[in-house]
Amino acid sequence: MTGQEFKELILPMHAAMYRAAFYLVRSEDDASDVVQDAVLKIWQRHSEIESIDNIYSYCITAVRRQALTFLQKARYSEELTENVGTVSDNGIDSLEYRERLSEVNRIIATLPKNQQDVIRLSSFGGCSNDEIAGITGLSDTNVRALLSRGRKKIKSLLKI
Repeated sequence: MTGQEFKELILPMHAAMYRAAFYLVRSEDDASDVVQDAVLKIWQRHSEIESIDNIYSYCITAVRRQALTFLQKARYSEELTENVGTVSDNGIDSLEYRERLSEVNRIIATLPKNQQDVIRLSSFGGCSNDEIAGITGLSDTNVRALLSRGRKKIKSLLKI
């Protein structure tokens, strides 16, 4: 697929992709960034596009995944900044906190991808189950089940 063919096929969907991104990230600038990153990822796979039946759905899914990644990174770093700022100045609590957080992150990384996503969105991102369902495309029941299983696994491995 040539660059011109890509532009003719993908760029007309830009408005729909932007609306989907804005719905998820709720910021004009961030939505633009998400769409730009999604278009870049679609371009990186442009050789596969001709075999896709529903290109609209493909583009919206790419935006949704990119928005999820954006929200995870943004909320995770925001949470870290807030928590590190509330720890005492003697350095001991800060060190213990960072070690505990590192341990939790290692455990989360061992979970299946969908459990990682819902755990991070819920715990680090402060998203409700409905918001998580909207971001991930999962049902509310699936979100609750994934959260429950993920938390049980984390709890058992942390030995709380």
